[in-house]
Amino acid sequence: MKKIKVICILVVFLFGSANLFSKKLPLHLYMPVGYINDRDSALVYCEAGNLKMNEKEYREAIVCFTKAIERDSLLVSAYLNRALAKNKLMDYNGALADYKQLLQLKLSWEESYEVYFNRGLTLALLENLKEAMADFNYAIRLNPEFAEAYYNRSILKGKIGDLQGELIDINKVIYLKSNDADAYNSRGILKSKQGNYYDAVKDFSRAITFDSMNAHFYFNRALIYYAIDEYRASLSDYDMALQINPDAETYTRRANVKSKLKDFKGAFNDLTNAIEMDSNYYVAYVNRGYLKFDLKDYKSAIEDYTLALKIRPDYSLAYYDRGLARGVLKDYAGEIADYTKAIEFKPDYENAYTRRGLAKYVAGDKTGGCQDLNQAVRLGSDFAYNNLLQYCK
Repeated sequence: MKKIKVICILVVFLFGSANLFSKKLPLHLYMPVGYINDRDSALVYCEAGNLKMNEKEYREAIVCFTKAIERDSLLVSAYLNRALAKNKLMDYNGALADYKQLLQLKLSWEESYEVYFNRGLTLALLENLKEAMADFNYAIRLNPEFAEAYYNRSILKGKIGDLQGELIDINKVIYLKSNDADAYNSRGILKSKQGNYYDAVKDFSRAITFDSMNAHFYFNRALIYYAIDEYRASLSDYDMALQINPDAETYTRRANVKSKLKDFKGAFNDLTNAIEMDSNYYVAYVNRGYLKFDLKDYKSAIEDYTLALKIRPDYSLAYYDRGLARGVLKDYAGEIADYTKAIEFKPDYENAYTRRGLAKYVAGDKTGGCQDLNQAVRLGSDFAYNNLLQYCK
């Protein structure tokens, strides 16, 4: 049985300060000479802005926060929350302008590290990792127990390849917040990247202990169980993930497990469910094609590969596997054309050179076939070398 291939796409999120919207608005006791005290009106507009934020009406929220600032130009929370609303609308430069204004105000200790932290989040969204790192560093310098800053700094360190630094920061988060499910999940991902699968499982299990309704945690642990051949445990975790939050990728992954457990009907049904949930999820079409190929339903397999290629025309693997199916049906011209397309999008595709060489040989083009087998050998294919010895003496 051919292994179902799935693109693993690993994703991470930057988490902002959890208490920004719920915290009490700060009272500014310092008022310079000539300052007009319109504080009560400003606070009303700020509270209205907070309500709009909670309702996800970000443009209206910005209007409210702006009116609050017009009435009290020192109201820090209005700038902070207006910047957050701008971030929600992907107006990152507008958010940075608000943080710049904030840093010109007289800030409390708590406000200072929150401003640097939130500006770091915005800079990270703009992929300005160097300046984002500097802001997280300064936020931590101001507040060495600021767990959210360590967490987000760990993400940046992972992006620049500093895995040891990433681990140190995640460990610090866990030290500060021993029940932080996201931190355990992140450490589990990092350990899995390092090949430390058993400790990764422990961390994902801790994450689930603290947040048993997070589908991502079950999904990640299922991936590791699959990697260590614990297919029943993997299946159980995918079942839980699908109960909590069904999606096309999880159905496709579960189909992979069911295939390993020889439940081919269940695997087929899962792939069909994935396609019904997301008709553009090309991986599910390709994997269903694999199952059909193994069941000797070659024409239908070709249909699925073709559907995948309509969605992603540069998917070399789908061309290669469609070529295999066409070869079984003795459509050598179609087979050779598919291998040629696979090579076009992946020039070092040794298997495609090997299969194209054999197809050319069978079709009567011995010279072209041997040229392809030679190229496959140069790319490191032992299978091609054996065929070269047999057919190209």
